[in-house]
Amino acid sequence: MQSNRLLILILLFVSTGALAKNKDNGRPACATVYSVIQQDTLGNVQQGLANPKNVKWADKDLEKKYPDVCYAAPDQTVKTVFVITVTPATYHGTKVVKNTDTTPSSGTVTDTDGNTATYQGTQTTTSSTVVPYSFEYGQFMLTIETVGDDGKAMVRRRIQQNGVYSTMYGIPLGGRGHHPVKALIEDAVKWIHTGGLDDRLQSAR
Repeated sequence: MQSNRLLILILLFVSTGALAKNKDNGRPACATVYSVIQQDTLGNVQQGLANPKNVKWADKDLEKKYPDVCYAAPDQTVKTVFVITVTPATYHGTKVVKNTDTTPSSGTVTDTDGNTATYQGTQTTTSSTVVPYSFEYGQFMLTIETVGDDGKAMVRRRIQQNGVYSTMYGIPLGGRGHHPVKALIEDAVKWIHTGGLDDRLQSAR
């Protein structure tokens, strides 16, 4: 596993054609500059935050909350790297399915005076059944790694997040599972902001 991470980091540093200008280097407010690389379930490696909306979020919203920790495009001078990997998983559970049956009905009604009348209509019955339910989702892992002067990567912390979220009428209700990458990055940035990298008592987990 460690060799795989080092291989990803090597790909990051030698693929100069994909490197973007690091606009964050040298900014006095940034005590820590980090970059991001992602590996999907097929082993494809993506350098940096490719989605412009995510870049804007990291540069504006996230940096406003934690101004001493700044995102930068991949570059060999960036010594703190968030390595995000995704592992496929399957949720197994149950759900309740409601069944509604409508059947025709007819009959004769007699009032208190002895008058009779016939009627025709429908009768609706509702029942509930518990059935097995499963779906696939991604398990996201963010590993915070720092690169030393010797070029070796050290794992500082691991953070996990499941890509599971609730919906209503097919519309996502939000939550950490709806945007797992952003949730993990914010957790990592907050950890660094609170002194995680400087706390030698904290071990990778």
